[in-house]
Amino acid sequence: MPQIKENFFESILFRFESCSCDCVEDIVHVAPGEEPNRQYKLQAIPMKPLVFAYAAKKGLVRIAPNGTIEESNILGNLISLPNKPMKEMAKFIEENGFLFPIRAGGYEKFDATEVYYIINRLRLTVELMTAANEIHKDYQKIVKLTLSLLFAGDVKIKTDVMEKEYMTCHHPYMDILRTADFGVSYARKQEEFNADYYVVNDSIFGTYKLDTQEYNDIKGGYSIEPGFRDPAFRGVAALYLNLDGTPMERKITDFMFHYFHEVGMVDFSNGMNYFSVPKEENFTNKMKEVLLEIANFIVGEEINANLDGIHPVYDAEKMMPSWKVDSLLCAAYFSIFYLKPDLELYRPCDNPKCGKYFLVRTTTTKIRFCSTECCNCVTQARYRKKKREKESE
Repeated sequence: MPQIKENFFESILFRFESCSCDCVEDIVHVAPGEEPNRQYKLQAIPMKPLVFAYAAKKGLVRIAPNGTIEESNILGNLISLPNKPMKEMAKFIEENGFLFPIRAGGYEKFDATEVYYIINRLRLTVELMTAANEIHKDYQKIVKLTLSLLFAGDVKIKTDVMEKEYMTCHHPYMDILRTADFGVSYARKQEEFNADYYVVNDSIFGTYKLDTQEYNDIKGGYSIEPGFRDPAFRGVAALYLNLDGTPMERKITDFMFHYFHEVGMVDFSNGMNYFSVPKEENFTNKMKEVLLEIANFIVGEEINANLDGIHPVYDAEKMMPSWKVDSLLCAAYFSIFYLKPDLELYRPCDNPKCGKYFLVRTTTTKIRFCSTECCNCVTQARYRKKKREKESE
């Protein structure tokens, strides 16, 4: 049932106008016995216009011409798609349009894998913002989300009607890491000659003594995990010794060095898993403080990189300022831009069959379901499970 809000248009922070899309699947049979190729195509349907808006305490919603909320929680539905089959994405696109402007009057192909990747970047950003601002923080989760975004690869996409190509957020720090110099300066060579360690000006611990032999071992490919060679750790160690960058570049480097060196080595080739159980006792409060700074910085870079499609405009008829938004993806990031994480956050629904994210107050810990239906569904499932267990006894 649509929720009617009086003068809804007067309370919104921005509007985005789009239209529905037709999403179809073409199955191309290549050869007998082989899996067919599946191609997905889109075309805009201008006869089905859509209007989206963002309002405080409601988030991004789709609204009807009469001002009623036609569909709420657009962002929560969107970021739940990476964990769902393609038919769910097709349904979302048909109801809310594509992430980017698409042409009408003919189909054009799109790469579903790339679209899932772009949505997943949005999901990781929302999850990291939430994890970093929860009252009871899961620091290992924050590490994983932060590194997942920092080390994420670039994906580009362009439809027929887009003026320029879209590219996911590129973190400049990764360019520094990839070009890390493993050599040592003349001053460092003097340190090596006079002692068996290098003195590093550490943004976390003040100063740190890095054993010269250990650095040479890391530079040569040795890792603290037996039999493991990690180019990322080698680069971090090189930057840790030699980097003369910005304060944030220094903090990112120092945190990663100490985390990999003393807490746990992350396997970037295997879904951000650990090679061994992290040593929680070595994860100090100072490291956690710096981690939160880095997490907020990465979230900021992700959001800012996706606000290019927003332009200030002045409505001469209403004599008031407003914003022009170029795409649904841009509107989604703009809704995060307006989010106040000290007051409200997006959390995933605890119903495993749902997967939607929903807006909830930051201080609220008891609300675990996006709707009464999901709560009843889980309660009934638990009841049936207990009943079967008793009957089997």
